[in-house]
Amino acid sequence: MQPGRRLSDIRGVTMLELIVVALLIGVAAAMALPRALHRSPRHELTSAAKQLTRDLEQARTRALSAKRLVRVRFDASENFYTAFMDTTEARSGEIFEEAVEVHESKIVAHGSLGGLPGVELPRQVVFGAGAASAGPLGEATSDPVLLDNDYVQFNSRGMVTPLGTDGVIFLTHEGDPLLVAAVTISGAGAFQTWHYRNGSWER
Repeated sequence: MQPGRRLSDIRGVTMLELIVVALLIGVAAAMALPRALHRSPRHELTSAAKQLTRDLEQARTRALSAKRLVRVRFDASENFYTAFMDTTEARSGEIFEEAVEVHESKIVAHGSLGGLPGVELPRQVVFGAGAASAGPLGEATSDPVLLDNDYVQFNSRGMVTPLGTDGVIFLTHEGDPLLVAAVTISGAGAFQTWHYRNGSWER
């Protein structure tokens, strides 16, 4: 305290001023947060395609580690997919598509369909080829899930079964049909993510 000044002359910050400052910071944060959280359609589509690729890789790894058949089933009309693992004692390769088989597949579920846990595509991302007239390897785009019986299976060696089977899954954004992604599956159990840009496919 300076000599000659009384305590009552020293002005501090009042509670009212602190509240006003806190309110201003809160209003500014509330205005900025939606913009920060908003993801562009391209980002949503790219994220969904990467997640699908990771889930397929996980299913293949699970088949290898458990030495059992694992199936990934797609329901294009519901924009949903899930995985099942053979749980028979004799490892017969039979899959009944039941909830216990989903649990054993270790897929990270983000939703459910008909009581089965699985993965729902993000809002506005759907199975479909959008504006793409052909797939990355020249495939037809009339069906968004180009897999026999709408599923892919991995045997105990991580190979797609029946051996040599391959396929492609298309994803698009409802808000922009020019945004298209594809995940290709080779018979050896390799996956590749593609994006459709300016009329051609890029990895």
